[in-house]
Amino acid sequence: MKIIRNSIFGILFLLAACQGGNQEEKAEENKAADTVKMAESIRTNLSYLNDYNALEQLFSNDNWLIPGTRDSSYLYVSRLGNYVVKTYAYQLVKGDSAHVQHADVKTENDQLVWQFNGQKLYLTSATRARAVFAVVGADSLQYEFVRLDDNKISLTYPDKKKVVMKKMLQFSLFLARSRYDFTNGTKYAFDTTQFNKKKE
Repeated sequence: MKIIRNSIFGILFLLAACQGGNQEEKAEENKAADTVKMAESIRTNLSYLNDYNALEQLFSNDNWLIPGTRDSSYLYVSRLGNYVVKTYAYQLVKGDSAHVQHADVKTENDQLVWQFNGQKLYLTSATRARAVFAVVGADSLQYEFVRLDDNKISLTYPDKKKVVMKKMLQFSLFLARSRYDFTNGTKYAFDTTQFNKKKE
């Protein structure tokens, strides 16, 4: 009888030990899986951060003139945090900003997307000197921005038309001087827009 009790106790002890080992193994597997998921998340966040850093180095936090065949337009790019880049596309009408289009460069479906020139784009590659955005739904249509120097960026449109964007004055100062230029017929904003001096 004593032998049977000892045997049963031994079997129960072995079962408990095996279950404890299995639980420890499961805990280790779960921990390893969590570590892999966290590493993948960190890599994703780091790749986004690298893209945002590259865009900031390319555009800086500056105001850019985009020459047009009829009317020029402007693009102001502002990075406000690690994962926040805001853009303001606008034109000048009577010395004031008009037709303003606010947009964000933001993550969507594992891509950085941006509304520009009336189209939804996604970033395909970015370095400190070059960024390529493809049109969503039409991968072959691309916008390419290439930094030529501190004051110029080459912009190639999907139809292969090229323009050279020119850095303008700081955004708020540029708008204030543009309004002054319109009112007084001066050129303190260093803008290409031709204003005629107002008649008194």
